[in-house]
Amino acid sequence: MIDTDKYEGHTEGPWYAEEEEQEDGKAWTVRGADHWVVMESDGCLRIDWKKEDALLAADAPLLLEEVKRLREEKTFLWETYLKESAEVKRLREENETLRKMDWEYECLWTWLAENTNLLNTIEPLMEEWKKEYDEE
Repeated sequence: MIDTDKYEGHTEGPWYAEEEEQEDGKAWTVRGADHWVVMESDGCLRIDWKKEDALLAADAPLLLEEVKRLREEKTFLWETYLKESAEVKRLREENETLRKMDWEYECLWTWLAENTNLLNTIEPLMEEWKKEYDEE
């Protein structure tokens, strides 16, 4: 993890980088609202800016690496979220199906309970009617 406290008070952006012709070759100049830095073609820096800005510029490679890492993590988390969202949706649908099946099961048992009592009442009557029919 990068200690960002050391950048506290740095010059706010935007900063601009441009290549310039110098007497002894090309150089890159980075300008902010109240500073500039020139990187000569040999890699040497001439700096006219605050310490916090220099620290921020020096850590630019680390910060870039962190940005790349965070982008990868964001992509991974987003893909994981999408997969889990699809799984959650599937589980909710399955849950709804099971709830309907449970309701149908309860209805069936209620119907059987009600009609079993009815059959127990009708069965003796049917036996009696059968005897009467056979006697005729």
